[in-house]
Amino acid sequence: MNYSDTYYTARWWSVLPDSQEKIQCLLCPHKCLMKPGQSGICNVRKNIGGVLYSISYGHPVAMQIDPIEKKPLYHFYPGESIFSIGTFGCNLSCDFCQNWNMSQTGYDNNKLPVYYSPQDIIMSCKQSDLHLIAFTYNEPVVFSEYMTDIAEQACLEGIKTVAVTNGYICPEVLPEVFSRIDAFNIDLKGFSDSFYRKYTGSSFDPVQKTMITLRNMGKHIELTTLLIPGLNDSEEELKKEFEWICTMLGNHTPLHLSAFYPGYKRLHHPSTKRESLFRAKELAMESGLYYVYIGNIHDVDNSTYCPDCHALLVNRQHYQGRLEKEGFCRCGRLIDIINDKL
Repeated sequence: MNYSDTYYTARWWSVLPDSQEKIQCLLCPHKCLMKPGQSGICNVRKNIGGVLYSISYGHPVAMQIDPIEKKPLYHFYPGESIFSIGTFGCNLSCDFCQNWNMSQTGYDNNKLPVYYSPQDIIMSCKQSDLHLIAFTYNEPVVFSEYMTDIAEQACLEGIKTVAVTNGYICPEVLPEVFSRIDAFNIDLKGFSDSFYRKYTGSSFDPVQKTMITLRNMGKHIELTTLLIPGLNDSEEELKKEFEWICTMLGNHTPLHLSAFYPGYKRLHHPSTKRESLFRAKELAMESGLYYVYIGNIHDVDNSTYCPDCHALLVNRQHYQGRLEKEGFCRCGRLIDIINDKL
């Protein structure tokens, strides 16, 4: 079998000297060491005959059109629809994963899904009369080659791209992987290294570095924190998170606070109480954040208001937003929203 005809040769790896075809992936901080036949933690990057292949390249397992607010992104083209794709695999192993059926599995090598080239994805987006593409559902870092090739083509076609990511990527490769991506929602799992190590199988420092680097690159960033009762929702930890966001990323950074629901390895863990989400939002606003939203529960006002005069900027109902103001608010404040109209 000629694997080069079936799988895509990965980037960002090296062969270890005198190792009998043992290789090291250099994409994320795990830096997995793989003997021939072994896959990395992500399940979708595999050593075959001393070459690292990206099994997921060209093989999305989910493609659909969503409101961009579902990513969630509230300050990047609000009210627009976005062509969304995802594959199998993730480089974290969160025991509370809310999308484990895609993220915590790999491909049956004998039954790969239909192949979609980057050009096919661009064409599907254009045929749907859309100008936005999201890499989402699972962790896009694990299919970075596919994502970067699509984003390169999208840029040439005037299509904007979004990555919904955990931010766990090596700083050395981050600029190359994310250079063509226009906006990010970063899943900030918690705010301590002990939490990351115990519950996600990773570490916190690379995620912090990713957020700062993307901000320094001028990328649009929104954050999401899933509040898990008793694990990452103490007021002390939340205050540290909110103050850090204000200081390092800016108080205009949109923050989404989401409710945990029992699933995967935490089937018996209690779901997040409504009042806990509202208390966390109150703490975030007291810390200085301008835009804080609550997700995964009903009957919540998630419209966007001017931080100065509280005028309605985006009227948002059920993941659908409508821009009420353009450019500047009536009070003269520049609106913190990215849209071609502004």
